[in-house]
Amino acid sequence: MSYDLVLIRRFAAVARHGSFSQAADQLGITHSAMTKSIRTLEEAWGVRLFERTTRSVVPTAAGRRLAELAPELLAHAEEGKAQVLAASRRLSIVCGPAIMDSFIPAALEAFAARHPDASVEVENLPPDLAMERLRLRRAHLLLYHAKSVGGFAAQRDLHVRLVAEEPYQLLCTPDHPAAGEQDSGSLLRHDWAIAGYDPGFVANLDPSQRDAQRRAGFPRYRLSSQQACIQLARSGRVITLVPRRAARQVCAHGELIAQDVPGAAPFTLAAVTLADAVDPLTEAFMAALAEA
Repeated sequence: MSYDLVLIRRFAAVARHGSFSQAADQLGITHSAMTKSIRTLEEAWGVRLFERTTRSVVPTAAGRRLAELAPELLAHAEEGKAQVLAASRRLSIVCGPAIMDSFIPAALEAFAARHPDASVEVENLPPDLAMERLRLRRAHLLLYHAKSVGGFAAQRDLHVRLVAEEPYQLLCTPDHPAAGEQDSGSLLRHDWAIAGYDPGFVANLDPSQRDAQRRAGFPRYRLSSQQACIQLARSGRVITLVPRRAARQVCAHGELIAQDVPGAAPFTLAAVTLADAVDPLTEAFMAALAEA
């Protein structure tokens, strides 16, 4: 979908809701990104689309005409995209960093054995950008920690399913002061490197846990790669947190040790698809995830 069509889709949401905030919430983007998109569209086309007041957002005459045309334009674009995707054997997945490193390789191996003619692309993006890509039908499947997508579970156009759950484990060098430590408050005083830790995840934490982490300045390092966090932990300067399956693989080399974290919620893997999209390849990949 061209950039103009992305902007038209955002315009249509504002026209439908009569609100920038409600439209942004529906599409899973920020209010500032929504207002910037409408401004960009107006400047590119040289026409004002909305009259804005402190209490309302009302389409102009040009805006009303675009609101009439937008559903047909978007439907035509999405139909063409869907036909192209259906004609190919390509599965597009967007996920979080811990899932990319801990779950995807084994699932891909199992999936490829059953679907050798299918191609798969997996990309790591923040959840809000991934959600927009899913709604634009540029991705088939999103895989994130359940807390990262918890705010989308009630939206009717989405289907959120829990796929797997396992404990988190702390990784550190054997001589790190955190080794063997069981007090969660004391553990927070160390320097942590965490993969992901996006705003949606933080918002869905238990309030007391969220406040304790904020007071401690947790985490010191927030990265988009679990492997980078593990590499930092190997240096002995930081500790990190990974799903148990990743901890087992890393600790087999002997450089790091793993331990349970008192009171830590489990790593819960959630899959998000469009409610009206039924794709056999997507279902097959989720089955491979559950078995891996």
